[in-house]
Amino acid sequence: MNLSEFVDERMVAALNRSLPGIGFEPIVKTHLGDVRSVRVELPAPPEAEYQFILTFQPERQIHARLLRHLDTQQRNYFWYRPFQDAEFRNSMEKLDAAFIETIEKLVRHQTRIVQKRGLLNHSFRLEYKSPTGWKRVYGHSALRLGGFSVPSIAGKERVYHSSAIVPHG
Repeated sequence: MNLSEFVDERMVAALNRSLPGIGFEPIVKTHLGDVRSVRVELPAPPEAEYQFILTFQPERQIHARLLRHLDTQQRNYFWYRPFQDAEFRNSMEKLDAAFIETIEKLVRHQTRIVQKRGLLNHSFRLEYKSPTGWKRVYGHSALRLGGFSVPSIAGKERVYHSSAIVPHG
C-alpha cells in the first residue's frame, strides 16, 4: 500500500522533503470497504519517550504516543494537535501548510511534552527547542472528572523528551 493512494502528491512530496529516506507505510482502517482512517507512524529516536503519529483521514491530526510507559492494553490520553477546517477558515491550502510546518518543527528539533496535573484538569503542552529557546507548538487539557485515562505522574508535572528525528543543520 502506498501513501499517495490516500494523500495528495503535494503532501507526500512535503513529507519526503521533511523526512528524506523514510518509507511511509500507511495504516489504513476500513469498515465495510470504506476507508475510515489513514495514519502514518513516524520513526522515534532510540532515546525518545514518545513517537509522533500523523493522521490524514478523517481529519488531519498529529498525535504523540508514549513508548515505554504505556500499558499495551490501555490507551492513555496524551498530547495531540487537531487541524480543524474552522481554524483555517475552511482553506485546505492553509491547513496543509500549517500541518507541514508543524511536522517540520517536530522532526527537525528536539521536542518535549509537559504534562501537568491540576486541581480540575490534566494539561499537555508540546514545545520544540529553537536557537532562542523552547517554543510552544500546541497545548490542550482534559477534565480530571471526564473519564480520560492519562499517564499517571508523580507530583504535579512530568516532562517527556525526544531528540530530533532528522537533525537539521
